[in-house]
Amino acid sequence: MARVLMLLENNPYPQDVRVRSEAESLARAGHRVTVVAPRGPGQARGETVAGVRVRRFRLPETPPNPFGFAIEYAIANVQLYLAGLLGLARGVQAVHLHNPPDTLFGVGFVARLLGREVVFDHHDLAPELFEAKLGDSPVVRLLRVFERLTFRASTLVLAANESHREVAIARGGVPPERVAIVRNGPPLAALEAATGCRGGALDDPHLVFLGSMEDQDGVDDLIPLLERLGDRHGLVGARLTLVGEGSRRTALEDRAAAAGMTARVRFTGLVPHAEVPALLAQADICLDPAPCSELNQHSTMIKIAEYMAARRAVVAFPLLETRRTAGEAIAYGGCGDLDSLADAVAKLAGDPALRQALAGAGYARARSLTWAASEERLLAAYDALFAGPAGRS
Repeated sequence: MARVLMLLENNPYPQDVRVRSEAESLARAGHRVTVVAPRGPGQARGETVAGVRVRRFRLPETPPNPFGFAIEYAIANVQLYLAGLLGLARGVQAVHLHNPPDTLFGVGFVARLLGREVVFDHHDLAPELFEAKLGDSPVVRLLRVFERLTFRASTLVLAANESHREVAIARGGVPPERVAIVRNGPPLAALEAATGCRGGALDDPHLVFLGSMEDQDGVDDLIPLLERLGDRHGLVGARLTLVGEGSRRTALEDRAAAAGMTARVRFTGLVPHAEVPALLAQADICLDPAPCSELNQHSTMIKIAEYMAARRAVVAFPLLETRRTAGEAIAYGGCGDLDSLADAVAKLAGDPALRQALAGAGYARARSLTWAASEERLLAAYDALFAGPAGRS
């Protein structure tokens, strides 16, 4: 069993669901896992969570603009590089690098020089993510260089989906045998907690959005969607709950107030992951308004699998990886067409048989998407990594 050091910049731990799932799976398998991550409000500098040792560093509050990103990432990278190099000096056998951004390749190259293993956990397409935030800029071009260096430093790449695997091979030059697909997925307990949904035609459908509230997530369309449901379909009683946090939350609150919808729109903020199934159980229809951008086409939205595991009807845009996840088990609007998204929601609200059929189809599909299946692939990839040097460049 190996000593594994996970380096995470983008989210606190254990709030990052993918990192927590991986770390706990590796710890249960006998690996000694340490995670270094930002320190969230009220969190201790160090503790052990479900068999995983956690060390946290403080990040300042920064504005969501290029200058703010630069300050945040500079401070985080100083902390993570120090932790990574110290861990290697103390005998860590594998450094497990999480993105975005792709800036930890220096730790990876030092690990390779020392004969250690380097796992690159490819959460997001960082160049596309920052292009969505900043447009075409020198920062995006620099991130493409960083991405290639990170792939080059790695002995194993964990791809979140088939699209990321294709990027690792085609854009990163990683041999196919060194790329393993480890999808995000809800725990089996989420399926066991699923409940039946309301029957009958609904004139007050309860809509739920789960996840990050950033520009690329399409959340700015949620209040206009609610307006369309009232204006076009007479669903003036439709309600919306947003579960999560992000830089667009304040703008959404202001938009809801301006539209006179404060009483119909609820913001929960961040909630413990164990509470998510109960919140989804309150939904009639779940939403993913992520637009058909290049970034989103190749991203797996874990919320889709969580919605289906909760046995709820889902409406989304037809993103490539969303279709790979859900197939025809959810309802789709047309890319860039908010009216069609509202039409799909209204159709489900008025057709209980269709709601039940999609909820059942999604629930059945979710059984193959749970973390248990991903855990098998993760542990197999780690077993192969430490079986010997065969297959490495």
